[in-house]
Amino acid sequence: MEYTEQQKADFRQQFRVRRQRQLILAIPLIALFVVFTVLSDEMRSGTVAGLPVSAAVPAFLILVAGAVVFSFQNWRCPACGRYLGKGLNPRFCQKCGAPLQ
Repeated sequence: MEYTEQQKADFRQQFRVRRQRQLILAIPLIALFVVFTVLSDEMRSGTVAGLPVSAAVPAFLILVAGAVVFSFQNWRCPACGRYLGKGLNPRFCQKCGAPLQ
């Protein structure tokens, strides 16, 4: 499909916003994963950063599930609305060909 220059500019702008949201989401999740990994020895004693494992692990899993749901809704092509896939830096939508960068 052919798009006007204004539409292409809008797609690029919307993609920048979506990509920024993905990065903002990823950074704290990676940090939490690292904390859980580093504190895995502490988890054997029944606590994580002072919280009981019975509270910390479910809270972490809920956060991860929420992040996955958010990502599936956010990481979509601004032109056709389809999921953009696993890559963080696509140049164009694989489904409709809309330019993203």
